[in-house]
Amino acid sequence: MNRTAWTGIGRALLTVAVYAALFALLYGTSVHSPKVIFALLGVGYLLTALLWEVGGNALLAVALPLLALPLLPWEPRSWGWALGFSLGALVVGGTIGALRRRERKSRPTPKQPKQYPEDVFRRAFNPMLIVDPSGRVLDRNERAVELLGAVKHISEVIHIDDLERVRGEMERARTLGEAGGFTLRAVSWDKETFPAELRLRRLSEEEIWIELRDLSDRVELERKLWEAEARYRYLIEDAIDTLDTGIVLLDRDRRIIWANRTLGYLFNLDRDEMIGEDLQRLLWKVKERLPEEQTLERLLEAEEENFVFSLKPCPAQNGHGNGNGRSPLPEERILEFRSIPIETERYRGGRIDHYIDLTEMKKLERELLEKTRRLEESNRKLEEFSHVVSHDLKQPLRTIQAFTQFLLEDYQDKLDDQGVKFLESLHRSSVRMKNLIDDLLKLSRIGTKREPLEPVDVGEVLSEVRDDLGATLEGVELVLPEELPTIVANRTRLAELLANLLSNAVKYNDKPHKRVEVGYEEGPREFVFYVRDNGMGIEERYREKIFELFERLGPADDPESTGAGLAICRRIVEEWGGRIWVESQPGEGSTFYFSVPKRPGGIRLHENGHDRHPGRPDPDDRPHSAAAAGTGTAVGVGAGGVGAVGPSRPPESEPGGSDGSDSPATAQAQSHSEPEINP
Repeated sequence: MNRTAWTGIGRALLTVAVYAALFALLYGTSVHSPKVIFALLGVGYLLTALLWEVGGNALLAVALPLLALPLLPWEPRSWGWALGFSLGALVVGGTIGALRRRERKSRPTPKQPKQYPEDVFRRAFNPMLIVDPSGRVLDRNERAVELLGAVKHISEVIHIDDLERVRGEMERARTLGEAGGFTLRAVSWDKETFPAELRLRRLSEEEIWIELRDLSDRVELERKLWEAEARYRYLIEDAIDTLDTGIVLLDRDRRIIWANRTLGYLFNLDRDEMIGEDLQRLLWKVKERLPEEQTLERLLEAEEENFVFSLKPCPAQNGHGNGNGRSPLPEERILEFRSIPIETERYRGGRIDHYIDLTEMKKLERELLEKTRRLEESNRKLEEFSHVVSHDLKQPLRTIQAFTQFLLEDYQDKLDDQGVKFLESLHRSSVRMKNLIDDLLKLSRIGTKREPLEPVDVGEVLSEVRDDLGATLEGVELVLPEELPTIVANRTRLAELLANLLSNAVKYNDKPHKRVEVGYEEGPREFVFYVRDNGMGIEERYREKIFELFERLGPADDPESTGAGLAICRRIVEEWGGRIWVESQPGEGSTFYFSVPKRPGGIRLHENGHDRHPGRPDPDDRPHSAAAAGTGTAVGVGAGGVGAVGPSRPPESEPGGSDGSDSPATAQAQSHSEPEINP
């Protein structure tokens, strides 16, 4: 209760106490004289009339005579006294009450303290109102005046359709202390509606605090976000529509939520008519186009395992299309079915079915298989032809070699010097022809015959090659590293590669003390090996030419030189995905480098370990210098000086040089044993 209520209760209790004492006195003394009774009641009335205003005094003026009737004698005179007292009390009490009311109104009303912080209320960012239970605005902040105007009632700022709800929330706030937290339509000073969030709080029995939070900016952002989401959603749907894969989204009940146009094209159905249809009913429409009855069941069950099935062609009925802007399927299609369950935080239980069109891929696969078969058949016939030709060519060569040898041994004394020279030249040419046929056979086998790639210890292979070249390396200082890595290569081809490079380094060395060094450097993705000699060196204009087939820089009558040795080396290295090149200074020696990938990155292995497609390593993997400084093992001692070659960065554009040719078929080489340079 407030202070006013407590004051009223006190006056009532005092009034009751005064009259209780008077009536107790009257009843206790048994006074029956009207003069005495009304005199005492008049004194009490004057005392209590000062406590009440007009209404209270009028009530006492009527009630006191009635309460005194039991004490009065039953005679007309008593009724006259009672009536006279009542009239006199009305006049006197009314006068006193009127004077008291005037005096109360003339007193200044004490200012009630506000139930909210004044500064915060005035400067708040959101519009705030203080209203009474009827909705009359008692106070407003600056933001409310700016946005809503000088409103006097809550109905001026709330849309008429939301006003009844606001009134209910006001009653709820008076009962519970606070209410609101919902969105409604507010009205600004210029009669424009805007979305707002309403919050109410009870300050007192007569005051309710109302806050309106303007949501215009948030609603505008939400609208833009929705438009952006819709735009991107349509963009994604359009992108999915362009795929060659039919895609359908299903809910828990296997009803179609969405499908792309490709699915309608494959099934010859209108995509829009599929939405909301049961999957079983949809597949039943294309049942006749499925070659096997089990296919329909597997499509409905959607097991985790993918499977491939064929879809028979379905021409348009009555000359009409399928509603997807594309003609019906003119031929049988091969599809792969794949189903992915939807298991996300927002949705569980549905699935996404994919119908991947493999028709073109299967055609290409069949064509590729046919081309592969023809290529293998061609390689087989080429290999047979090579063997036949080599046999047919070697047979007369062996005959020529044998008869020239017989003539030189048995009839040399019967021939003059010129005849002997002719026979010796014929013998050397036949030997060179035989070596040339052997090298051509080796070159033709590289790349046309699948050879297994396996981890190979380069140190073991180099040791075997050194033993095989024992006579060639006699008197040569051979420097080898303490350790050599294991690479992925073909063991036989690696031995052939190293034997070619070592024999060339020894054979075409014009120094008294021949020195050959073998080493390697390890890069991020490849190993780079080198064979360095202190021989005669190679001029820059010949550094590419020596890798070409039948190109020789030495004497033309050298029977052991065929001009195919380095071509074989290049073909071997490129089949592994590496490259080969030379760095040299005339008169100081040469360094032949070749790289081998650490992993078969440029070499694609079959399941049985065979290589399939050679590639190239990244040029950035090349080390800046392939020369290795360190301790080595010297094998063989010769006389003479020692030459050194300063390394430089290998060519960037080409494994063997800078002429731009990278085809293995054009990779050429010097002889099995490299000829000398004949300036």
